[in-house]
Amino acid sequence: MVFSGILNALQAATGPSPELIQLVQFAPALGVGVMFLLFRRTTRVDARFTPPALGRSALIVGIVVAAMAVSVLVHVIAGRPWRADGLPFPFWVLVITMIVGAAGEELGWRAFLQPYLQTRFSVLRSSLVVGVLWGFWHLGGFEHGLAYMGLFVVMATALSVVMGAVLRGARRTNLVVATAAHAAVNLSLILLFTEEDGNLFPMAVLAVVWTIAAVAVSSVQVRRAVEVEDRAARPVRLG
Repeated sequence: MVFSGILNALQAATGPSPELIQLVQFAPALGVGVMFLLFRRTTRVDARFTPPALGRSALIVGIVVAAMAVSVLVHVIAGRPWRADGLPFPFWVLVITMIVGAAGEELGWRAFLQPYLQTRFSVLRSSLVVGVLWGFWHLGGFEHGLAYMGLFVVMATALSVVMGAVLRGARRTNLVVATAAHAAVNLSLILLFTEEDGNLFPMAVLAVVWTIAAVAVSSVQVRRAVEVEDRAARPVRLG
């Protein structure tokens, strides 16, 4: 939170548009940097880039696209506007800044905190803790009221569960995969919705859709885990 306050003050003083990039996104990365300097031997950051990371990145981006498409469909059925009026910056610029900003956050959330918690708790419980902390860390949401912030935290927590499930067995490529997911979500929100104006309807839709996605993905993970245990428990035939 200390780094968040400093970076927010720096952004206010130097003037980069928050619609382009928010300096506070680098607070988690700075926090991990301090941890690495103080506790180098015990600070683990899952930031490898290997070929399997590309497959998992494609999977999580596909889930994001599907969830956002469903959210748009709900808006259309309800007769609600869903498309943003226009982009504040060129699309390619936003893609770059979304990736850079997401990496700054995910270096702390999914590359450090998630693996750390998983040494003590299950993937699901770790994802829930990270998601709640991640959601409430976005303190700016409180300016739109408690209902808005509550829905945002639900969405963030559900998204964290989805990301945690996809990152299971990711071979320490958390940063790459989580950055792809985070950037895809942020870019989709800019392109499709106006939830940052404090509108409760799109935030409620996103919260519900991502909760359904989290339940579905978690159910698949549990079913696979049970199948693996069943195969391991089968008697071995001799001869």
